[in-house]
Amino acid sequence: MKNYFYHLTHLYEGSTIFWLFVLIWGFTGCERSGTVDHEKQMNVWIDSLDRNARKIGVKRAIQSFDSLTLTLGGLSLGDRMRYYKFMKVLSHRDSTLNENALAYTDSLLRLFPTNQIREQYPIEYSKALLLKGDDLLKQKRFYQAYRNYYHGKSFLSALGKTCECARYSSRIANISYNEENYYQAIEYWEHEMKELAECGQSGNFQLEFIEMQGALRNIGMAYLLLNDTDTALNYFQKAKVFINNHAAEFPKEKNFIKFANIVIVRNQAEAYALKGDMQTAERLVKSCLLHDDEIDWSIEVERESRQLLAKIYIETKQFSEAEAQLQILKTQPGTSNNAANAIMSQKMQASILYGQGRFEEAGKLLIASLEADRVAKLAKNVENRSDVGQQLQQVQREHEIELENEKDEREKLFLSFTILLSITLATIAYLIWRNARKSIVNLKAVTELNKVITKSNIVLQDTVNALEQSEIENEHVLKIVAHDLRNPIAAIISASHMVFWDETPSEEQGELISGIQLSAGKANTLISQILESTSDRERIAKSDVALQEIVQSCIDMLSHKASEKQQKLHYHYEPVTVPVDREKIWRVFCNLLSNAIKFSQSGSTIKINLQRQSDVVLLSVEDNGIGIPESLKDQIFLPLNNAKRSGTAGEQSYGIGLSICKQIVESHGGTIWFESKDTGTTFFVELPL
Repeated sequence: MKNYFYHLTHLYEGSTIFWLFVLIWGFTGCERSGTVDHEKQMNVWIDSLDRNARKIGVKRAIQSFDSLTLTLGGLSLGDRMRYYKFMKVLSHRDSTLNENALAYTDSLLRLFPTNQIREQYPIEYSKALLLKGDDLLKQKRFYQAYRNYYHGKSFLSALGKTCECARYSSRIANISYNEENYYQAIEYWEHEMKELAECGQSGNFQLEFIEMQGALRNIGMAYLLLNDTDTALNYFQKAKVFINNHAAEFPKEKNFIKFANIVIVRNQAEAYALKGDMQTAERLVKSCLLHDDEIDWSIEVERESRQLLAKIYIETKQFSEAEAQLQILKTQPGTSNNAANAIMSQKMQASILYGQGRFEEAGKLLIASLEADRVAKLAKNVENRSDVGQQLQQVQREHEIELENEKDEREKLFLSFTILLSITLATIAYLIWRNARKSIVNLKAVTELNKVITKSNIVLQDTVNALEQSEIENEHVLKIVAHDLRNPIAAIISASHMVFWDETPSEEQGELISGIQLSAGKANTLISQILESTSDRERIAKSDVALQEIVQSCIDMLSHKASEKQQKLHYHYEPVTVPVDREKIWRVFCNLLSNAIKFSQSGSTIKINLQRQSDVVLLSVEDNGIGIPESLKDQIFLPLNNAKRSGTAGEQSYGIGLSICKQIVESHGGTIWFESKDTGTTFFVELPL
């Protein structure tokens, strides 16, 4: 007497109307699949087919759902979950499709290969485990079934999904009930009701209505079989009150709710009959046999009701009425194929014959029914006994062992991490101590090095002043500078980088080093620009290079300077290969971009454009800076000029960079020029292909 009405259908439109509905959805599916939510659309189909599967046939329902699902196009993971679950439900209703039902369950479980997907879809994963457990139970693989139930419930409990655990408690209770372990069944149904109380109001008819009233009714049936009729009637009344109080919340399920009330009334009739109140029992059971055209009638409930009515007639010695009920039962479909029903009919027929005084016939029939009953019980004990309590305890022990092993692994990992962290902290402490020890020595070394750099800067400034006296003398002096100063300056720069090669300087040391590097860098830049203005520039070594890569290299190198002034560099290019001296052309582009950054305001945008034009390539660097005044435009490309101006952030300028650019470009057979306004300047470089 379990919840055998869980999957009843409730719609009563004719098959013509239903197939019209299917055709409408089928023809519009392709058109609407891009705009209609798949989940809602599939739920509409599932609801309709679920209610009408008994009328049109399970196999036709499966074909319809398969065809409708194809109209959706690409199916998401959620779509495939809904597809396999409903296909499983439909196949489960037809005994000829048992293999298909098992395959659908396995396909559903394969959609959850990782813990990440399982935790993303916890409810769907737990339902898949539940279905697999049901399959294993039907195959009488009890231990594996209980493992699925237990692991599913543990998984949900760990995620705090208490409400969904009710399905598992219900399964275990039903198994215990079938094994006549009624007290254990009652315990698990009580667990189920506590878990269902955590569901809240989500509109889930299965959990919030069917499961709750089913648990109350099933507890009543367990007490009835324990011969505690008063407690049983109390739970039947609770179930009836629950149904009446919550019926209005589910208006679409009114037919099911009517049928649920009929089942409760039949259970009450059985309790009153066991209690000896045959008049009340007869009145109640007769009300169960009043057909309601709106209800999709259950043959099983009618059969049980007529069996109960026949028993009542036998107890009240109305043997002709009892025999009439037995005759009706024999005409019902499936009665002859059910051994339990056949044995029950034999026993009642024997009781009728005995009441009519036909003792010999009654005795033979009773003996035959008792023998059949004994054989059936032996077979049931051999096949179905699984000692659910013992096996659940074994599963629980195994689960606890698994948890202990996981805990040990975590503790080992934590211990390893702690040891590694301790070693790291000890190493850091040692390095700090060593650096502190060397800090005084390093500070003195940096101070002496700074003095050397300062003296070198004074010498360089005097040298620059001397270079301005004569262009001819410049050539001679530059050779001296190249040989006598460039190497010491390079050594100073290298030394400044190596002072703290293996340690981090203090803030004061860092400032001194930065001063040294800045001064030496300026000196080295000045010497490089001066050297580039010599006749050595005329000697170039051309090779085919990708010009866009040279420009990108300049941008990468100078992007940090632009970032310091919150400037943006927009680079657009066309790939082009040109025969040039890579190093010298790189200097030209870097000089132009450096000037654009130097003379542009903070937050402005600099545009670099490289494009191919027939037999030449044109590079432009456009800024929105301070522009070039008319008085300086004629001096920009002269080797010695008065066009030296500070940048927008006070950057120093030597005024010879553009003259070097002009000489390099012209040595490549190209041209360099500019266009300037009050608020910006664009430099152009044209090189032959």
